[in-house]
Amino acid sequence: MKIIVGLGNPGREYVNHKHNVGFWVVDLMAKQNHWEWEEKKRRLQAWGSLDDEECWLVKPDTYMNLSGQAVQAFLKKKNGLEKDLIVFHDDMDLELGKIRWAFGSGHGGHNGVRSIIDTLGTKDFHRIRLGIGRPEHGKDPADYVLQPFKGKDLEVVETMIDRAVQSIPDFLKHGLQWVQNKYH
Repeated sequence: MKIIVGLGNPGREYVNHKHNVGFWVVDLMAKQNHWEWEEKKRRLQAWGSLDDEECWLVKPDTYMNLSGQAVQAFLKKKNGLEKDLIVFHDDMDLELGKIRWAFGSGHGGHNGVRSIIDTLGTKDFHRIRLGIGRPEHGKDPADYVLQPFKGKDLEVVETMIDRAVQSIPDFLKHGLQWVQNKYH
């Protein structure tokens, strides 16, 4: 079983924000596989199978800084293991449109990932950083992540989201090092 979590903030006012690209990945994956979202306490979830691997998609409904609560509750409910957790999230330290897979890395200043690490008491899970680029000098990073993408940046991000979704079955078939070599 794999538990694929997209990080973001719930609510219509946040849908197109940079901070929600993790949600975009799991939304596209659900759409492409015709998996239906169902609302549960502290999360939305969908289920399906990829290459004979049971996969759960999860969108925490706890806001970014409390993502760990929803992830921990889901793992407990499904008897899931941290090593089977795959978390997609935005990353300002990564160039716009870049994807980076890792296992066991720190939070890198991302509050949603920090919440998961602190709540689970481990960093031994897969993280996929989705590059959103840095704000212009002097701009507040907190304001930057709560803004939508515009123009050509949106096209770059949509391509990144497509590649991120493509990387999941590749990871299931070939493993971490293979996807790092192909998608980095």
